[in-house]
Amino acid sequence: MIAAQLLGCKTAESTLSLQNVRNYDPGAANHILFLDFKITKRDGKTEIVELVNAVSGSGKLKNLATPVHSPYQISVIPRYSVSHAEVPLVFEHPLYKSVEVASQDGKLSKQDLHTKEGNISVRIQKDNGLEKLEIHSLTPDKGNIKIYTLNLK
Repeated sequence: MIAAQLLGCKTAESTLSLQNVRNYDPGAANHILFLDFKITKRDGKTEIVELVNAVSGSGKLKNLATPVHSPYQISVIPRYSVSHAEVPLVFEHPLYKSVEVASQDGKLSKQDLHTKEGNISVRIQKDNGLEKLEIHSLTPDKGNIKIYTLNLK
């Protein structure tokens, strides 16, 4: 299904062959990649990222991103072989969420919710020159750490 092979690097890295992605049409003028990643926290520290699904669609991507206000974020940065604006896509970190909780007296307060596993779904326009996606974890205590690279061929 997904041709991904892990390479032994400091940061996890894999390669996705676009020819093996479901619905990929080499003759289409525009491609949108729909990528699902699973993020797992191991040893209480290390975040492991795994590509679990990849689907392609034909067309142009609409910018439907919502702003992320949480200090815990996942940043997906497209890297290009040609000069192209590398604008990061920012998501709420699936392992560190903040939820609103109602108390008995009717007041809302925020409560942190920490999990060991979560998912993010990334939609990205497949442009000429797009070589890879880098996934970074941004947390107040650790800062910005690259946790995964997906090479596209």
